[in-house]
Amino acid sequence: MSDLLSARDLWKKYRGHSVLAGADLVLAGGEITGLIGPNGVGKTTLLRLLSGFIRPDAGVVSTESGVLPHGTGPRGLAQFGGGHTIPPRVSARSWARDVSEGAWKGDERRRVRDLSRGTRQILGLEATLARPGTSIVLLDEPWEGLDPNGARWLNAALAERSQKGAAILVSSHRLHELAEVCDRFAFLRDGLVSVRSREEMNTARGPNGLLEEFDRRSEPS
Repeated sequence: MSDLLSARDLWKKYRGHSVLAGADLVLAGGEITGLIGPNGVGKTTLLRLLSGFIRPDAGVVSTESGVLPHGTGPRGLAQFGGGHTIPPRVSARSWARDVSEGAWKGDERRRVRDLSRGTRQILGLEATLARPGTSIVLLDEPWEGLDPNGARWLNAALAERSQKGAAILVSSHRLHELAEVCDRFAFLRDGLVSVRSREEMNTARGPNGLLEEFDRRSEPS
């Protein structure tokens, strides 16, 4: 599969602190990449840069068509940052159908604010993943609030999207779920991204290999 989204030498600074300091990341079609790192290390910032929600201080984000203008998201992008990002006063049904471009076929008539945390999360994921023409999927902590049935559904949905050729990036602390679904693992530390494959991480051991790598990379330099 070809590379659908590439980030090269991304820099982003907040209040004098470089959250990203030359980060590189390539997302290929047909692959699920897990983004791993401690709280506050810049995972959400990286996702927002790739989505075009914020601009990098330096560096480029590009697709097969070329370099994207700063603050512009790629075509065919579906992004979801969690149930808390859905406007609380809107109708769940109208929001989901709008986000999915009419592909979501549920019949939830309540307002978003009246839904449980898990129901909001499922609603957002279903609408995001149902959107037609999606080739790039970016998800921030998608398993948060899901019960076991919801987690199984999400894992299957991500695998299906990947098999259809989408490039998927998932940021999460749920190492067990990442070990199950991901082809590659991107560790973010000190503003840089280091990527390792499933084979290199020996995920046959479950999440233990990921946890050991997380611990090793979280130690003070």
